[in-house]
Formats: sequence, C-alpha cells, structure tokens
Amino acid sequence: MKYSKKTASAVFGTVIGLLIAWLLLRSSVGSSGISNAISNIFSRIAETDILLLLGAFLLFLASQILRAFRWMLLSFGRKYRFTLSMAVTVIHVGLGHLLPFRLADVAFVGLFRHFGEVPVGHGTAKVFLAKLLDIMAMGVVIGSAVAAGAGGMALIAPLLLLVGFLGIVFMSPLLRIVQKPVQWILDRILHLGRPRWFDDLLEASSVRDRKGKLASAFLISILVWGTKLTMFCFLLEALGVTGVPGWKVFLASGVTNIIMALPINGLLSIGTVEAGWTAGFAMVGIEGLAISNMNIIELGFSVHILWTLMAVLMMIMAIPLLWFDSKLKNRSNVN
Repeated sequence: MKYSKKTASAVFGTVIGLLIAWLLLRSSVGSSGISNAISNIFSRIAETDILLLLGAFLLFLASQILRAFRWMLLSFGRKYRFTLSMAVTVIHVGLGHLLPFRLADVAFVGLFRHFGEVPVGHGTAKVFLAKLLDIMAMGVVIGSAVAAGAGGMALIAPLLLLVGFLGIVFMSPLLRIVQKPVQWILDRILHLGRPRWFDDLLEASSVRDRKGKLASAFLISILVWGTKLTMFCFLLEALGVTGVPGWKVFLASGVTNIIMALPINGLLSIGTVEAGWTAGFAMVGIEGLAISNMNIIELGFSVHILWTLMAVLMMIMAIPLLWFDSKLKNRSNVN
C-alpha cells in the first residue's frame, strides 16, 4: 500500500510524539508505572475548578477575537467580514491542535481562498506576517514578565523583537531575490508555468503603504499574547496549582507555544507539547514534584488536554458562524 509523502511524515511525526510522551512519563513516574501516571492525569482533570476553567476559556476566546481583527488588518487589496475572519481563525487554531506538521496553516489559506476568495499568495503572506508579529509580541510580553520577575533573562525581548522586525522588513526583498530561481524550478522542472500565487505573495509581503496597519497589528499581537499566556495561569489554578510566579508561567507556556508553531508535531501534538512544557519550566528551575505536589510532566499532559478540548469546542462552535458568513456573502452578491 502506497502512502503519500505527507501521510508518511504525519505518521512518522505521530510515532515520534508518542515515543517522546512515553519517555517523558516513564522518566517521571519511576517504579509507580505509566498507567498510574495516566490515572493521575485524568483524576486531576476530573477535579478541575469549573469557574477557573471558564475564565481560561474566555481568555482563550478573547485571544482569538483579537487574532480575527489582526487578520483583517493584514488583509491586502480588499476588506473582509469579521464573521469570516473569526470563523476561519477559530477553525485554524482548532486544527492547529489536531493536525500534524502545521497543516493547519495550509487549511487556513485554503479556507480563506474558498470562503473569502483570498488569493493563495495573499493568504500565505498573511501567515508569514502573523508569525513574525507573534515573535515580536512574544518578545515584548514574555520579556517584560521575565524582567519583572528575574531581570537577567529579559534579553529575550529585544532579541525576539529584532528577529521579527527584520523578518517583516526583509521578507519582500528576500522573496524577490529567490523569485527567478523559484520560477525557473516551477516552470522548467515541475512544468507548472509561471504561478500567480508567487506574484501575489510578493505583492502582499510588501510593507509599502501598510506601516500603520502593521503597527496596529503588532499592538494587537501584544494583547493576543498577554491574554493567551494569562490563560495558562488560569489553567494551572484550575488544576489546583498555586504559588507559581506569573513570569515563570509566561516563559514556560511561551516555550510550549513556540514548540507548537514548529512543523515537527504529529497528530494532536502529543509528546512535543509536553516536552516544550517540561523544558520551559526547567528553564525557570521548576522540575519534578516542585509545585503543588504534582509531577510537572503530568501537569503538562493535563494542561495540554484541557487546552486542546477548549480549542476543539471553539472550532465546533465556529462552523455555524462560517455557514452564517456564507449566507451574508450570498445575500450581498444578490444585492
């Protein structure tokens, strides 16, 4: 039976993720057994404080509403309805928790193409710009939190700001440098002719006459990450973990989000998210049973499960919104 390259990669990533998850649990439970660790994880989830979990859910929702407005600011050449942007944003985030190797980004571009008639190149440029803005905003939010709590580690802020800024400024020039080689490969080797999407990508990646919108999108990105990282503080408290300084939660959960953004995850991001969570807390000196008498690795699995459930629930809720937006689109076309 033949599998496509993407399917094989997804299967490989999932297997690696499961192996990492198994190794993490095995390293943390010792002689008590992995089955006991799994039982502890679901027992802790069953005892979750519902009100604090609701607070985390509302913060997560607020971060996605802000993202929807940011996508509208990053649009190129036309304006898009908030209902479309919100529905696609929520579905994109939900799929990001489910699909391997950042296939959710491909789905995002496809959804905007199908429901909003957004050219593929424009949608791709939006994804690139959003990720660069996220890097800069995480530098501000995490760096500020770390500076308030630890001082010496605050150098992460200017470093991430510089990376994101340079990426936004030089993305269009770099694309123009590789334009001829890329088009030659697509035309002479792959026989695809001159692709319109690459021209659209070049067009939408330019910062010319968009500095005001990009600045506004950056400010919104700061709010997005401030809101989302605060969500993790609520999730920890909902699971019964108290007394952890906010800056440590911000840094650890920020590392986890960076891991999720990389194209290395398998299905459900199993294993890789927990590895990022464990590494993030280790960076701030929290390991093993250091917090609220709960194993940090088991806590990572618990947070991941709740986080994924919230994302999937929002995605299900967004499907009717996408249908409603299609009705609005059809109505406006008739008029």
